[in-house]
Amino acid sequence: MVARHTWLLPPVLAVCLAVALLAADASAPLHLEALLAFKKAVTADPLGALSGWTVGAGDAVRGGVPRHCNWTGVACDGAGRVTSIQLLQTQLQGALTPFLGNISTLQLLDLTENAFTGGIPPQLGRLGELQQLILAENGFAGGIPQELGDLGSLELLDLGNNSLSGGIPSSLCNCSAMWALGLDTNNLTGQIPSCIGDLDKLQIFEAFMTNLDGELPPSFAKLTQMKSLDLSANKLSGSIPPEIGNFSHLWILQLVENRFSGPIPSELGRCKNLTRLNIYSNRFTGAIPRELGELVNLEELRLYDNALSSEIPSSLGRCTKLVSLGLSKNRLTGSIPPELGELRSLQTLTLHDNRLTGTVPTSLTNLVNLTYLSLSNNSLSGRLPENIGALRNLRKLIIHSNSLSGPIPVSIANCTLLSNASMSSNELTGHLPAGLGQLQGLVFFSVGNNSLNGSIPKDLLHCVNLRTLVLASNNFTGGLW
Repeated sequence: MVARHTWLLPPVLAVCLAVALLAADASAPLHLEALLAFKKAVTADPLGALSGWTVGAGDAVRGGVPRHCNWTGVACDGAGRVTSIQLLQTQLQGALTPFLGNISTLQLLDLTENAFTGGIPPQLGRLGELQQLILAENGFAGGIPQELGDLGSLELLDLGNNSLSGGIPSSLCNCSAMWALGLDTNNLTGQIPSCIGDLDKLQIFEAFMTNLDGELPPSFAKLTQMKSLDLSANKLSGSIPPEIGNFSHLWILQLVENRFSGPIPSELGRCKNLTRLNIYSNRFTGAIPRELGELVNLEELRLYDNALSSEIPSSLGRCTKLVSLGLSKNRLTGSIPPELGELRSLQTLTLHDNRLTGTVPTSLTNLVNLTYLSLSNNSLSGRLPENIGALRNLRKLIIHSNSLSGPIPVSIANCTLLSNASMSSNELTGHLPAGLGQLQGLVFFSVGNNSLNGSIPKDLLHCVNLRTLVLASNNFTGGLW
């Protein structure tokens, strides 16, 4: 006969368990009330996400764990206290109840991609244990509650893609644990709070498309843990502080479509982890820093649509991971550096609308992954590289409005993916090359305003997708087939 034993808990453990059970019992009705208030404020639930959020007689607690801990999207700790509400992409409509502020143990609230409207309840500021508040991609309106600055445990706040208005509350600077802040795609106004540097743990800051204005505050230089910064499509002005060079963890910097001015800081060359540097459509002046050539992990460098006036630094040829290089619509001078031919991963190279001179380097034919090459509206001269046909992935060749001379290389027929070839307004001579009929994807072909001669090859008829053919202002003879 197996002896039966009665196991007794150690006194300390027994006391802790009793306290936890008492806490669960005390909080359960309050949490249940808040969850039911949440459901009541939802006016449409087309996917039935909350259909199981029901209670009946004796349902408040089962086996020591409140039943609502098993509701869809709700999670509790071991003591039965609600710690998480996650209802992503459930198409819920309605308002967000202020009663959620009563779930004091809540650590995560994620309602991404629903259709909630109305204001963000200031009562959420009472959630002292909240670590992540994610309300992105809804229809929330009104201001960002100042009370959110009371969330001392908050690490991630994402309010992006809503209809929020007003300024960024300076009280958010009190959330010293925050490492991610998303405010993008709203109707915010005003400046970045002067105290933003107090968030010295911040790694991700996204506030693009929010109508912010003013300059970056001096304290911005303290955000040295930053990894991803996107302030694009605002009305921000002033200069990029040279202290940006201390952002050694930075891997994405996007400040496009603002009013930034002054020089591009050479100190950016110290941000060795950068993979994307996109600061186009601003008012930057001066030189492209040669130090950018130190950014050997860079995949995107887009500086177009500014007022840069230097030569293109040959050091960029060391950025061998570049996929996109956009320097167009500036005032760049000098020749195209042959070193750009070292960028074997490059798919897009746009240098149009500058003041470039010299020839098209033969080394560019090494860019076998190139799909888009735009050199138009410069003062380039000389012949096109004979081996341009090595660019077998090329889809767009835009070289019009230069002073290029000589014949169109026969090898261009090897660019069988070409859809747009714009070569008008140059000084090209000779015959149209044979084999153009191999360009089955050709949609636009313009060689107007050159000095081409001879007959028009009949195999152009094989370009069945051709929609625009410009041959005017040349010296062609014979008929059009």
